[in-house]
Amino acid sequence: MSALERGGRAAAPADEAGGRDPAARLLRWRLLMAVALVALAVAADVVGGVDSSLPGVLAALGLLMTSLAVTWAALVAGVPQRPLLVFQVLADTVAVGLLVHFTGGPYSVIPLVACVPIMFAANYLDRRWSLVVAGTASVLVAGGHAGLAVGWLATGRSAAGSPPFVGGWPVLVTALHVSLFTVVGMLSGELAERLERRRREHARSQRQAEQARREVRDILDCLRSGLLTVDTRGIITRVNPAGCRIVGCEDTQLLGAPIGTLVEGGLEALAAVVLPVAMGGPAVARGEITLRQRGRSVPVGLNVSHVTGARGEITGAVAVFTDLTLEKELVARRRETDRLAAIGELAASIAHEIRNPLASIRGSVEMLSGELVLEGYQQQLFDLVLKESNRVNSIINDFLAYSRMRPVARRRFAAAGFRDEILLLVRQHALAARGDVRISAEVTPCDLELVADPGQLTQLALNLAINACEAMRYQGRVRLGLHLVEGGESFELTVTDDGPGIEADIRDSLFLPFKTTKEGGTGLGLSVVARIAAGHGGTVRAEDAPGGGAIFRVRWPRVDLPADASPVTGTGTGAAAVAGKHDLLPA
Repeated sequence: MSALERGGRAAAPADEAGGRDPAARLLRWRLLMAVALVALAVAADVVGGVDSSLPGVLAALGLLMTSLAVTWAALVAGVPQRPLLVFQVLADTVAVGLLVHFTGGPYSVIPLVACVPIMFAANYLDRRWSLVVAGTASVLVAGGHAGLAVGWLATGRSAAGSPPFVGGWPVLVTALHVSLFTVVGMLSGELAERLERRRREHARSQRQAEQARREVRDILDCLRSGLLTVDTRGIITRVNPAGCRIVGCEDTQLLGAPIGTLVEGGLEALAAVVLPVAMGGPAVARGEITLRQRGRSVPVGLNVSHVTGARGEITGAVAVFTDLTLEKELVARRRETDRLAAIGELAASIAHEIRNPLASIRGSVEMLSGELVLEGYQQQLFDLVLKESNRVNSIINDFLAYSRMRPVARRRFAAAGFRDEILLLVRQHALAARGDVRISAEVTPCDLELVADPGQLTQLALNLAINACEAMRYQGRVRLGLHLVEGGESFELTVTDDGPGIEADIRDSLFLPFKTTKEGGTGLGLSVVARIAAGHGGTVRAEDAPGGGAIFRVRWPRVDLPADASPVTGTGTGAAAVAGKHDLLPA
């Protein structure tokens, strides 16, 4: 055993055995031993089978009691542990040796008590000290026996009430005592070392188990999937933070609660799947349920497996579940993108197939109207043909604008300049329609720089603003806003009007192509808005305004451009948007 190990033996065993202060723990054991020694000394004097010296017994007990008092005072004073441990076992050994000598020597009932300090030394110090204490006890007891034997040989007296002195008896008793102390010292030292190794191994195993538990806990807490375990009674025994987030409850509400009692909170679908598995039913793989929390539906995919004990018996179930909301949205967006691509191809084909014949028809009608003298009803028919030809041509242009959506080319530009251009364009549009529309806009922060495709963002904002004007019949107020949201991670453009709001039965299909409630509309305006937002990696949604009307929110992520990408001062689309009205698709 190394010196470091020997030095640490004073504290480690007692610490792991249930006490942080080994000297104080030993002191408590010594108090019990002192009580036992007093009882033995009184019994030896009462029985009177051997000669005993009352002053010597009192001196030995006084020494023991004094050592107890000194130890207690040293503990209060904060004396180091190891010197106190050595002092206590040696004081006990000397006190027991004196008691043996003064209570009859070879005929004393005390010698076996000397084994107690030996075991104390083995347990609280180490094997070396157990042998040292055993040797000390042997010397004290053997020396006392030898002194008595010499006295008896000189005087011819023996212990009162005992047979006459036989010279071999003290030698035999002394040999037995010494042998016993030596064996106890060796055995107790060996057992103490084994116990210490077991304690160290147990402590190491506990540390490893605790480390494993921490690692498992950290892994489970970092999972983006929810994890929930229940026992066979349906009591929730574990849930990770992702699971709490998905089900919409705090862990204090879930841990220790029967999952069956949580069904009123919208978890009935989860309980219906997990409970049968916990009670021994078949496991569930790749299941899908819908949780309802706070008025919203959350699609959840889950796997539920058995939790088994050491003998393979089922002790519960573990459910691993994932919020599928984002995946559902991505699938829906991909399907919508595929559908829009197909519609774009169809629109391009229709445009190519119809535009040329339409141009011929329109040209022929214009020529006829110039050559013929038309009166009354005939002139009305020619004007109707020309008007409807123009409308068909406008629809074809809308189809082409929708199908020719170019890839997003992001630039960095000032939001204030973009705001001013949009306000100018919308005001001109409202004046051309002879409406009374009050238009305002705000930008926060005031030095905000947008990262987007300027042309497409202008087309998106104009479509929403003009759609708002039309919804109000060009009477009311339109408010535009440009903000940083989500802690500066996203941009948001809002368009708010004072119109009649959005009917609930059309809200889900508002951004689908060819869905319109306006007379003469193509149903492509809001579809273009949704397509531009999706091209920027964002979303658009419509809501009812608190004071009446509607709010359209377009949100897209903030993307960092290379450092050498210089910002532009304006969108560069104002004139083009005014001159090319075909870009503004009627919703």
